[in-house]
Amino acid sequence: LSLSLSLASSLPQYAKYLENHSVEAVRNVFQRACMVHLPKKPTLHLLWAAFEEQQGDIKEARRILKSFQLVVPGMAMVLLRRVSLERRSGELVQAEALLREAVELHQGTPLSSFFAVKLSRQLLKVQKNLAKARKVLLEAIDGDKENVKLYLNLLELEFSCDVRLNESNILHCFEQVLLGSLPLEVKIIFSQRRVEFLEDFGCSVRSLLHAYDEHQKLLKQNSSKKRAAENGLEEPEEKKVRAEEGAVVSAPAAVATAAAAAAGTGALATADSSSGSSTQASYNYSAWYQPYGSYGYQNPWNYSQYYPHS
Repeated sequence: LSLSLSLASSLPQYAKYLENHSVEAVRNVFQRACMVHLPKKPTLHLLWAAFEEQQGDIKEARRILKSFQLVVPGMAMVLLRRVSLERRSGELVQAEALLREAVELHQGTPLSSFFAVKLSRQLLKVQKNLAKARKVLLEAIDGDKENVKLYLNLLELEFSCDVRLNESNILHCFEQVLLGSLPLEVKIIFSQRRVEFLEDFGCSVRSLLHAYDEHQKLLKQNSSKKRAAENGLEEPEEKKVRAEEGAVVSAPAAVATAAAAAAGTGALATADSSSGSSTQASYNYSAWYQPYGSYGYQNPWNYSQYYPHS
């Protein structure tokens, strides 16, 4: 075991050194390490595939990744490397097919939503197909209605369009959250953002006032729950959210936003405020997405649970 660990740690540096002298020698080192000594070591196979891609041998890089995925199935990092290889080589249809296959394969698990987000980003950012990207996220939400990250990605997708022309889709995304079964704390956050969106970009003051009224109802509901919890009638909502949603809702920025809302500092009130704190209540995207990461890229998806420690 110690020999294998030593080999795994030293081989990348050795291969890098040999690369300046003999490409074939590097290839032989990778072949022997991956096929004889460490056939189930993902990082070495990824390095080998990257080396072959760098040398222009896309077919061999593709074979290495596909073969390893057959030996050790279910590893997100290998599948994503296959997708990126196809994307870099211009095979966008194949890249899309790999992600769709992963979504279907892991249906009913968190990985399905994870790959759905990846697929939607591929369709939107690379293939420039907004309609297909939206459909992927909506289908993922149908199968995972309490996954806050999916709603955030859908909202981000809708905001990538002209918000003045896409107001109905943006409001529909808010409504999906507010009419769903997500925790009250999450609904308050999305409700406040809806009010702020309509304040900044909405075309109808009636919609703005309706959203504000609905937001006040949520705040009153939250206050009632807190009073009940203080009287020992039920468990505080914050504890339920932390237990059910983990870091998603209990992240500092999200809690701070909800706390500000519960204190009665709604978006309309803060917008009318002349104090310097009004800028904090503006449409602050970075504060909103801070707990989740842009596109749910790191903390919310916790790559370490899909990527092995090597």
